[in-house]
Amino acid sequence: MNLFDRLPENFFSVLSRKYKAVYSFALMTLFETLKIYKTKIKRSDYTKALYDHGEDLFKLFDVELDKLDDKNEDENIPYELSDSVITSKINYIFKKLVNTGWISVERDLANNVDYLYLPSYSIKMLQLISDLSSDTSLYVPLVHQTYSELSLEDEKEDDYMFRSLLAARKNADELELNVTLLHHSICVFGHNLSTVFDPNEVLRQHFDIFKSDVRDKVYHPMKTYDSLGLYSLPVINILHRWQHDPRIMAKLVIQAKYDPNYVGKKSSLVNVEVNRILQETIDIFSRLNSAFVEIDKANASYTQAVQKKVTYLSSSDKTIKGKIDAIILEVAKALDRENPQSDLEMDKIDIIDKLNSTVSIYHQGFVDSDSLTMIKNRVEKEELDPLPLDDMYSDFDSSLDELINDENQFSLEAIENFMLKQFKDRRTITSKDVELNTMDDLILLILATVRGEFNDMFYTLEKLDSKIENGNYFIPNYKFTRKGRSANN
Repeated sequence: MNLFDRLPENFFSVLSRKYKAVYSFALMTLFETLKIYKTKIKRSDYTKALYDHGEDLFKLFDVELDKLDDKNEDENIPYELSDSVITSKINYIFKKLVNTGWISVERDLANNVDYLYLPSYSIKMLQLISDLSSDTSLYVPLVHQTYSELSLEDEKEDDYMFRSLLAARKNADELELNVTLLHHSICVFGHNLSTVFDPNEVLRQHFDIFKSDVRDKVYHPMKTYDSLGLYSLPVINILHRWQHDPRIMAKLVIQAKYDPNYVGKKSSLVNVEVNRILQETIDIFSRLNSAFVEIDKANASYTQAVQKKVTYLSSSDKTIKGKIDAIILEVAKALDRENPQSDLEMDKIDIIDKLNSTVSIYHQGFVDSDSLTMIKNRVEKEELDPLPLDDMYSDFDSSLDELINDENQFSLEAIENFMLKQFKDRRTITSKDVELNTMDDLILLILATVRGEFNDMFYTLEKLDSKIENGNYFIPNYKFTRKGRSANN
C-alpha cells in the first residue's frame, strides 16, 4: 500500500518549512497535552500551553515569510489579527496543523467547546519525534530476556512454551534491528569525521554524542550484561533441543492450535509453522553472534580514526609542507561550505579566487647535451640458457672415505673400537644401547652406521621404524648384529 494512501499528501510539509522549529515545538506541545488530558483535549487548553511555553519563540515567527513556503496545492490559511499578535500567530499555526492532518477538531454542541482528536498515524509520528528528540531512551536487554524466558520454559515445560517461542521470535527481529542500527551508527560517526576540521568538534561529537547515545546506551550493554556472545549460544541450544524432541514439538503444536493465527488448521501445517519459527529464530541468533565481531572492528576503527584526527588537527606544522596543508584544508572547508555546482560557481569562492590570482603554474623543461640525440629503443630482454654449474657432489664419496680412513680420533680403527666397546659380550644392540656421552660419541655412531651400510665391519645393520631419544639427541633407531659367532644377548 502507498504511504500516502494512509497519510495526507502534505502531512510532512510543516517539518520542511523555514520555521520548522516553531512547528516542531507546536507538535511536541501537542504530544505533551495528549499525555496530560488523554481523550478530552480542549482546543483552549492546547493553545494556552503554546502561549505559556512558546511566547518568546512565536515573537520570531513571521506569517508572511512562512506563507512563502506554501505550494500551489496547499490551502490558503487566512491570518486574522486579533487583540494579541501572539494569539493570532498561534491560531494560524493551529489551523495549519489541522489542514495538514495532524489534528482533527470536533465541536461539542452541548457546551459549544472544540475538542481535539488525533489520528492514529499522528500519535505514532508524535511518539517517534519525541523519541528522536529525547536523550532518556534506555536499552532493553533483549538477549538476556529471551534466554531467561526460554530457559525457564525449558525447565518447567508448562502451557506457555509456544507463547515464549513467539516472544523469542519477536525479540530476535527487534534485536537484529538494534544490531543493524548500532553498526550503521558507528559507521556514520566514522564517515562524519571527514567533514570536521576542528579538533574540539571531533572531541565533542565523540564524547558528547557518540559516547552518550551509542556506546553507553547500546554498545556497552551488548558487550556486558546483555552480551550476545554470552547468551546467544545457550538460546540456540535450547531451541535446537526443542526442534529435535518429538515430545516437545507435539506440545508446541498443541499449544499453537489455540493461538488465533492457527485455530482450525491441520496439525501437520501447524507443525510446519512451529518448526519454521524455531529455525528462523535459531538462524537470527546465529547471524547476530558473528555480526557483533564486525561491530567490534567498526568501533575500533572509529576510535582509532578519532585519535588520528585529533592528533592531526591539533598539530601545528610551521614548515612549507604544513602551510600548504593549511591552505588545502581551508580550500576543503570552503568547498564543503559553498558546495559549488560548476566551475563558474567555484571561481566565485573567495579563497579560490585568491589562489587563481596569486599562484601561477607553468609547464617547465630543460635542454642538455642529450636533447638532440635519438631516444633509445627499448627492446625486450633476451632469455638465455643458464650457465652450467660444477657438480659440487662429484668428490663427495672420496672425501667421505678420506674422512673415515683418516688416522685420527674418527679413523676406521676408532670406529671399530667404539662399537666393540658398545657390544661388550652381546650379539645384538640397538641405537638405544649406545652410550652417547659426548659429541664425539655421536659422530662415531654416525660413522659406524655409514660403515655398516657398506657392510665392511664386524656387524650387520638393520634399520628399525621407530625414532628414539638417546641422551640429548633424537636419532634413528638401528639394530646392530655381530657377524659369525654367537654370544649372549
